[in-house]
Amino acid sequence: QGREWEDLAPILFGMTKEAEAVIPRQVIVPDQPPAGTLNRFAANPVLEPIKEHPWESRYVLNAGTVKLDGKVYLVYRAFGEDQISRLGLAISEDGFKFTERLDTPIFEPKVKSEEKGCEDPRLTLIGDHIYMPYTACSSLAAQIALASIGVNDFLNHHWEAWRRHGLVFPGFTDKDGALFPEQFNGKFAMLHRVDPHIWLTFSTHLSCPWPRKEHRILTGSTSGMMWDGRKIGAGAQPIKTKYGWLLITHGVDYTYVYRLGVMLLDLADPSVLLYRSPNSILEPTERCEVGEPDKCWVPNVVFTCGAVPREDNKKMLDAEDELIVYYGASDTVINIATTKVGELIPEEFR
Repeated sequence: QGREWEDLAPILFGMTKEAEAVIPRQVIVPDQPPAGTLNRFAANPVLEPIKEHPWESRYVLNAGTVKLDGKVYLVYRAFGEDQISRLGLAISEDGFKFTERLDTPIFEPKVKSEEKGCEDPRLTLIGDHIYMPYTACSSLAAQIALASIGVNDFLNHHWEAWRRHGLVFPGFTDKDGALFPEQFNGKFAMLHRVDPHIWLTFSTHLSCPWPRKEHRILTGSTSGMMWDGRKIGAGAQPIKTKYGWLLITHGVDYTYVYRLGVMLLDLADPSVLLYRSPNSILEPTERCEVGEPDKCWVPNVVFTCGAVPREDNKKMLDAEDELIVYYGASDTVINIATTKVGELIPEEFR
């Protein structure tokens, strides 16, 4: 209360006096041109709860995504009769129609720190492994945990091969972990959300816990009654474009409506924020997003944990490349929206 951001660092992260100060890079959005908006898929929702499966009978939402051998793999959060979140898998040949969906979870709580559920996975391909930051929920706190699995094990459904690396920043509430697929000066980078800001942390390794230093506030909630005035966090995993790292974000206003926005981060140094949309790029307006009484979990929510390029095997996207964004609607079903990079990012930043 009333303390500067750098004074919070020892409390939250146990940082020593020798650690660098934690300072905000940008909190108030400057006068920047608006971003384009996302286009909803006509056949939404693409994934709904299955009543016959007790583990996913009530809600499905917030899916991380990875594209392998031309197929889209959707690792989604499922909530069932025991009110514990688990992760399921659906597979699509074209990114829109999911023709394969497993009957059992691929990842579920096993340790005390996640006894209440494993939530909101985000998938990043690093080498021949898929790394998955997720929210581990216990009766005490929601914290970011990290797990990984080899690509071959993932493709062959060897779920026993999941490796839990542990809590990334143990001991306090933290959410919205998202890993970059590349290193920066020999260091891995992760976005995360210490309410209400987006933080960025670097580490020379992927083992947990991460070092309790090299933290910085990337950006924070806006002032006033804005669409992202209450809090802001990472959405989909960072996607490399020729203009910068494209980050779909989520923002929450003071009436607790969840919307999506977009940012661009510098390719060489993701702590440099190049662009932040002053407007939302998707807001809840459809019935399944606003939510129906007694049918939805949380009304007025659009929330993403994953996006993929429509084109295969492209390492860096340009203006004509299309993105497929998967998002939870009212925390109850999963929808799709699309856009081209050049239609989303203003011309001044391309």
